[in-house]
Amino acid sequence: MPTTPLRLARVITDPAGATGAGGRYTPALADYLTDLARLHGLRRRPDDFAGIARTTFTDLVRPLVTEVADAPTDLIVLAHVTPDAEPGWPASFLTGALPGDPLAFAVADQGVAAPFTALRIAAAYARADGLDRAVVVLLDQGTFLTAGPPPEVGAGLVALVLERDGTLGELSTRVVPGVPPPQARSVLASSLADFAGAVVTGSSLSPPPAASTGPQGPVGLPGTGLWRQLTDRLAGGGPVVLADYDPAARCLGICVVAPPPVAEPAP
Repeated sequence: MPTTPLRLARVITDPAGATGAGGRYTPALADYLTDLARLHGLRRRPDDFAGIARTTFTDLVRPLVTEVADAPTDLIVLAHVTPDAEPGWPASFLTGALPGDPLAFAVADQGVAAPFTALRIAAAYARADGLDRAVVVLLDQGTFLTAGPPPEVGAGLVALVLERDGTLGELSTRVVPGVPPPQARSVLASSLADFAGAVVTGSSLSPPPAASTGPQGPVGLPGTGLWRQLTDRLAGGGPVVLADYDPAARCLGICVVAPPPVAEPAP
């Protein structure tokens, strides 16, 4: 896997205020969402939205600005597994709020493989355009406007700040498409045949838990949960692999974070 020209400089998890409940839907937006639902055959009324306090992606990224505004940013790539809580423009908000007039993308519809694609986009632009800084923003939120019981998902943000002189590690990322579910673990194993270090996997690649009738665990964080472990894993000093698989998209994502080479002392 090719190494990204930009190294990992910081991992920011849930900046202050990022996961607090946002405001409620305005009457105008509730009317809009009701009409939108009707177009898709869903029976929703404006009153259905009156009691919902949602945290949008823009709510989540707003506190990130103060964390990364210390230097110009060239590129922003957002990645999310769940949809936003309302039609919004979090990428556009960041391009206007951060110094450097950054270019922005968003990656969706790849499930838990989306963060890996976001890192590959950042790497491709860094190679092509000689970028000095990119911020990859991973997002989760738990307000769903679809019919039926919503998934048990929480809200959260993890931002990976990539810079030329980042000291946390060099990144190598790969996305393998077209992997059938029964082969996901074997494809991962063959991809890591020569790797010696810690391997952290998502739930689709982990051994199934033992049957339990006990209480449910905490709400899930499909877009950020795996990446929240990165800081602690890097504290060990060795290379780390983060891997996840999305059965619906049939995509396997693999990211190797290796300690950067030690600079030789000047003669």
